[in-house]
Amino acid sequence: MGAKGKILAALAAVLLLLPGCSGRDEAVDVAIVLKTTVDTAEFWQEAMDGAQSAAQELGVRLTVTGAEAETEVDEQIAILEDAIETLPDVIILVASDYERLVPATNAAVAAGIPVVTMDSDVHTDARSTYVASDNYAIGQALGEALLEVLDRGQVAILTHSSLSSSGVSRAQGAEDALAACPELEVLGVYDCGNDRDTAADITRELVETYPDLRGFICTNEVGNLAVAETLTDMGLGGTLAVVGCDNAQQQIQYLEQGVIQAIIIQRPFNMGYLAVEQAVRVHNNQMVPDFTEIACVTITQDNMYNSENQKLLFPF
Repeated sequence: MGAKGKILAALAAVLLLLPGCSGRDEAVDVAIVLKTTVDTAEFWQEAMDGAQSAAQELGVRLTVTGAEAETEVDEQIAILEDAIETLPDVIILVASDYERLVPATNAAVAAGIPVVTMDSDVHTDARSTYVASDNYAIGQALGEALLEVLDRGQVAILTHSSLSSSGVSRAQGAEDALAACPELEVLGVYDCGNDRDTAADITRELVETYPDLRGFICTNEVGNLAVAETLTDMGLGGTLAVVGCDNAQQQIQYLEQGVIQAIIIQRPFNMGYLAVEQAVRVHNNQMVPDFTEIACVTITQDNMYNSENQKLLFPF
């Protein structure tokens, strides 16, 4: 073999060792089971864009399914069970219920299908890794953001779910942060079931019932937009403090207008991308951490025009 042939042979050997490169070039089958349909929120559209991008780069065949609504836990369990029957190489699960998805998750692992959880975890050590933001830290950041603009009166916490780990952890983090200000009374944690109409009804009822209500903490895009829109319709936009999570374009507009005072950005594109990347690593029997954290950033009117924050607000 000449010098050129030796170099080509060496390069081929190196390529075979790289993730996603093999002599057979077989695609990895990854099934994503969402807790809600993609068009419910811009967050999931961005997350799935990230997942699709990773799939194209890493040679993954991606299948995405999900329940009609986040509250349809039985439906998600059935969808997960159906996914197990198709025998994918890996399942990525966004669990709508921290406890009730445990048996189906364990069944997948028992069938030889590793499970990677994303955004909302499931209460079992059987899953391989959890890719998400630190949801408790998000809640704390929401509480701290509210305390920057409010130091007395009554506040309400609107969660997207009292069953998922993300909803519970964010609400708890917010409550703990607000406890630093005894002049603030937390009226309670209100579950809108990730439904915009329900969130709007809760907002309207709270405003009409509690004249000393001064602010809202919203744990995701759906609730945040419902609160901002309802207050605006009631002629109260900008008069009550509102902080929320995620960065839908309408949220950014409300932030510019002063209807929303702060939003916590999670980088959903990164979350979807890394979930697929970790799924491939699990399939290849590579080491993965128990928790893959997606860092978050607090955005306000004061810092939203910074060049780095503009990239986060408008990732495409």
